[in-house]
Amino acid sequence: MDLQYSFMKQYLILSFLLLGLSFCAGGNIKIKLNPDLSGNFSIYQKKIKNKTPSSIGLGSYLSPVSETELILRERTFQFKNITSVLPPGIRFVIYKEQGEDYSTFLITVDTSSLSPLLKTLEINKEEVLALVKEAKTRDDIYRFNNLAEHIQFEIFLPFNVKDVVFAESRTPGDWTARHDGGGKVVVNLPLASFWENEFQQTSIIVKFKE
Repeated sequence: MDLQYSFMKQYLILSFLLLGLSFCAGGNIKIKLNPDLSGNFSIYQKKIKNKTPSSIGLGSYLSPVSETELILRERTFQFKNITSVLPPGIRFVIYKEQGEDYSTFLITVDTSSLSPLLKTLEINKEEVLALVKEAKTRDDIYRFNNLAEHIQFEIFLPFNVKDVVFAESRTPGDWTARHDGGGKVVVNLPLASFWENEFQQTSIIVKFKE
């Protein structure tokens, strides 16, 4: 009886602590560009929410301990010309210098601690750090949230991409700017750098041929 009482007491305390806790898991931005520079702009937000375990039983000798809800939110917008859109904290410029064979797609992101991009993606420092700590103890959640500490851009260009680089030096590994082939560009920006106000802005240069 004492053992059963102790278990129920711990279960009730755990349920109370987990009730309503929701951790934001960073944000992803996906851009699909058409040859006429129109396209789609999508924002993906992942959240992990701890809930009170369901009272619905699963059979004898099985007691509910925890319940976790994985949420994927998508918001998609259309644009007529990528260079005319003004999302918070991001600017796009396309140009071609005289005498060059390749055009330049310049992406500039406000990576300061006051970047409006953090608010747009609903990224909260305390929530992210708490989530990463929780996720690292559970392999199933960590796979769902392997980029919790970054803002990721996935850009799909209908052009022949030659090169993708940061305009200024950034720490390899933490910062990623690469071409995955087939016109796909991937950029990872570490949230820790935002919070530390390490760089006011970051520019990514994509060289391509139409």
